[in-house]
Amino acid sequence: MGYNALAGMQEKNRSDYGVEHSVRVPEMARPPRSFGYDALAFLRDECVDLKFDTADEQRASLSDSDGRSAEPGQIPYNMERDLDRLSFELAIERFLTSGSREDAFDIYYCYCEIFKPFGAGYDTTGLLLEMLSEHETNASSLLMKHRDHYSHSAYVFLVGLSLYRNHEGIRKAYNSKYGLQDGPGAACHFLEHWGMTSLFHDIGYPFEIAHQQMKAYVCKLFENANDESGFAPYVSYRNMEEFTLTHLGDLNDLYAQAITERLAEHYLIRTGREPYYLQHKLRGVLVDRAVHENPAEMNYLFMDHAYFSGLILAKAFLDRHPEVASPSQLPEPVLDSFCAIILHNSLFKFTIRSLLHTREPLHLDDGQPLAYLLMLCDELQCWDRASYGHDSRGGIYPFDFDVRFDGGNMHWTYYYDSAYEQEVLCAKAYRDMVPDGYVKKSGAVRQGRSKFVDDIDEIVSLADVLPEFESDVSKPDCSGAIEVVLEEKQKKTGLYLSDSNYLNLYDFALALNGRYCGAQTEDEMKRAFEEGLSLEYKLSNVAEAKGFASRLESIGCFYTDRPVEYEALTEFSDEELSAIAEAEHVRWCEEKDSMGWDFGVGHVGKKGERNNNVMRERTRLHHDLIPFDELPESEVLKDSEPMRKMLELIREFEGLTIYRMYPVAEGR
Repeated sequence: MGYNALAGMQEKNRSDYGVEHSVRVPEMARPPRSFGYDALAFLRDECVDLKFDTADEQRASLSDSDGRSAEPGQIPYNMERDLDRLSFELAIERFLTSGSREDAFDIYYCYCEIFKPFGAGYDTTGLLLEMLSEHETNASSLLMKHRDHYSHSAYVFLVGLSLYRNHEGIRKAYNSKYGLQDGPGAACHFLEHWGMTSLFHDIGYPFEIAHQQMKAYVCKLFENANDESGFAPYVSYRNMEEFTLTHLGDLNDLYAQAITERLAEHYLIRTGREPYYLQHKLRGVLVDRAVHENPAEMNYLFMDHAYFSGLILAKAFLDRHPEVASPSQLPEPVLDSFCAIILHNSLFKFTIRSLLHTREPLHLDDGQPLAYLLMLCDELQCWDRASYGHDSRGGIYPFDFDVRFDGGNMHWTYYYDSAYEQEVLCAKAYRDMVPDGYVKKSGAVRQGRSKFVDDIDEIVSLADVLPEFESDVSKPDCSGAIEVVLEEKQKKTGLYLSDSNYLNLYDFALALNGRYCGAQTEDEMKRAFEEGLSLEYKLSNVAEAKGFASRLESIGCFYTDRPVEYEALTEFSDEELSAIAEAEHVRWCEEKDSMGWDFGVGHVGKKGERNNNVMRERTRLHHDLIPFDELPESEVLKDSEPMRKMLELIREFEGLTIYRMYPVAEGR
């Protein structure tokens, strides 16, 4: 199991080039928390032959040159597919280490490059990847309560991979739904459709941010303007009948029918309601979701971001797939994913259950495993989330999480920072998790229970995945589903002074590669990047752009788009470039090592001859994987030149400036 094409290339290189050792498969990382290890192991050991072409004889035997590496036509097609998956694995590892939105970007980017849910090329997904992150960092600080949803979605994705890998009930429910047998095919299927569901489930949050900003502003100014009194201006979205219209008709009609059909499989039978009743009522609710024509119902106090997430994804998908001529032609797991997203926030929890006059949660055997898993993982993911809102910034939350499995049960552990023990013990988030009991708003006392766990059970039936869980809240819960631990928080890596709310990693990577290959226009740069490079090399350029912050900090500099009283830098000194070049070479060597490259000179041509780059990419042996002080001068320039180019690029990004860390007042 693992990387079959890479293992096959080891044998092929022995026969083709006489190279005994090549194409090393690096050891898998072992993150400190088991859910991270499970996510990596799932990708490596279970998603075998992801996106392979097994029908073409040449591709299946690795005899073709249809794959890209540093250029098109250098490696076999299936070898590129294995390298894509390895790149994805390492992107997850980086994110587990840092938790940063910059490393979360790599997870989104890898998913979109591998599965192309909205078509090929960054232009098809760029706005979806950037919009949420930029809105949250720039706009949500005006809210009373708001926490990160960009890195949050990446964590939700990883927790779901862990649950599918380890919990037989979840895996069976998913595989049964789509007629899959346990094995690599089912794992790859789950990776694709769970990725769509989890990574994009909050993409509509900017709509909710705009709504909440106005309400928060007024409520802050006037004490009598609050949710309880109902006196609060609110944003309402008009022209929605145009926005919801697609070549398949109105998305409100599509979702009302699709959700009703899915709930009718099992859920409506238990609640005793006819499907036509729900579909009729649900259609009206969806139409009013953004417009709020009936403020008497008090639903105007909230704006459901999940509704907009469902609209955005469906419109983006249908725009890229005009061949889908009717709702029946939408692939079932794709529509299941969209329905799970639109249900996950409040539509199922409040609206649908209110319409049906029931408090029945969703069950795992209700035939909607994506919806069940999204609601579960979305509630579980409440750790390591940047707080943007005015009140949220002062809150105490867990900094880490883990899940372990014991037969058919799972157990969740949340970690709080022991450095703030007294504050933690008084924090609401902590008290809600502790399984010692709680008092409901009604005054009812719940003995021996965790409010956090019970709140989840109200949405999805926990007994389906925790057989020992006591669903009767009048009795103590002895399942041990949750544990709360105080632990010393370890410092995150990859945090630097340089910062910009608008720094676009893709644009920097594109421009860096464009400068390197001599592209002149933006179109030439895009072609060189999108058509010329494999995912491995695209991510290498992104990593170089990310590394700019650490390179600057190593020489006492930083960039920002804020006005600061520091000396602006216009050029690097020779000493600074030398230090930068060495640091960049170390970074590049570490990157190559993590991707399984080793030192080798078999591809290097004799004096006056060109290097055999095809051999280099197939054997994954490189002559520059040596200490910096052993590099020839021409290679040293390759390490420093990107920084010169970055200095030029920074000037092209409006508002960004590089500064030296000492103030102008020091006169240096």
